[in-house]
Amino acid sequence: MNARGTAGRLLVGVVITLAVGGYSANVSLSPSTSPSVSPSPAPPSPTPSAATSLSPSPAASGPLTFGPVSVVTGTSTCPTMDFALTTDPDGTHHVRGGNVACNNKTDDPRVSGRHTAPGTWNADLWGDVGAGRFSLVQWATTVRLENDGGAWEGKLTGGAALPGRGDSIVLWYKGTGSYAGLSYFELDTGQDPWRIQGQVFPGDPPPPYSEDATGTERPEAGGPVAGDAVAVIEGTGTCPTVDLGESTTDAEGVTHYRGGTFRCTVTADDPRVSGTETAPWNADLWGTADNGALVQWGTSRLESEGGAWEGQFTGVYSSDPGDIIAIWYEGTGDYAGLSYFELWTGSEPWTIQGQIFPGDPPTP
Repeated sequence: MNARGTAGRLLVGVVITLAVGGYSANVSLSPSTSPSVSPSPAPPSPTPSAATSLSPSPAASGPLTFGPVSVVTGTSTCPTMDFALTTDPDGTHHVRGGNVACNNKTDDPRVSGRHTAPGTWNADLWGDVGAGRFSLVQWATTVRLENDGGAWEGKLTGGAALPGRGDSIVLWYKGTGSYAGLSYFELDTGQDPWRIQGQVFPGDPPPPYSEDATGTERPEAGGPVAGDAVAVIEGTGTCPTVDLGESTTDAEGVTHYRGGTFRCTVTADDPRVSGTETAPWNADLWGTADNGALVQWGTSRLESEGGAWEGQFTGVYSSDPGDIIAIWYEGTGDYAGLSYFELWTGSEPWTIQGQIFPGDPPTP
């Protein structure tokens, strides 16, 4: 998808004391994630102009930059994790109002510093926590990243699976103070220390992260859960049909794509999420598809033989490392009552990681 491409961190590899079902147990929890939102092939490079043809300029000791956009890499460690775990009669575990504090170190000092989810981290977990075999969905409607230069305020959503991939956490931030007018996308993956991939860009995050939460908050406790309700997914995606829609280039050299459509084929190890994905697509591009970076967003529909999934995607792309796209789906038909988190990364064929779980997607 060289044109479409998509956080906080959690339990992975950290030994914490949790109150589970009325008793205290030392357990090592690891979150997991999945994969980008609807990927798409890179849009053809817009007609070059002085402002549009940007050469990537890696600083001697800094992030790769495309004009005003910086592509960030780094690591995160989380020394503080304070939360209680409750358990339903059906074995589903819940965390509400947890406190997480992490130290982020990246190649861009603007997004290095202390990350906190101050009493706002939530999760639903399925599986054997004590044995370290479980999956979870996680979210926080208020997270903060601060350093000497200012602060970023944002939201996180994601998943986790152990043993195996660990966390996949997507964060969208708005800058404040000296960072006002900028936004920051961050993907955290793996286990402590988590790997950070991010992008700093001008303007607001894409919808729905640019607005107040519009989704349905996951409930304090869930309903009955089938034993096989949670599944950890792997697969690949290709997008043979692409319509980039209308494009305009503003005075700053930013190219805006609106009303495009990607039609993609998803091949996964779970037939429920294998099929055809159709994604109306929008993007703002700095530079060119071959030498630049963009932010992308839209809606997405994934159809398979058993029904369909309806969702929203957000993400970023840069000519290196490619797309990062996160999609949150709600099931319909035979899949009603289930949600699906899907992460697309790289370039065609994109790598897909996902997770199917009961209930609604978390609120952005």
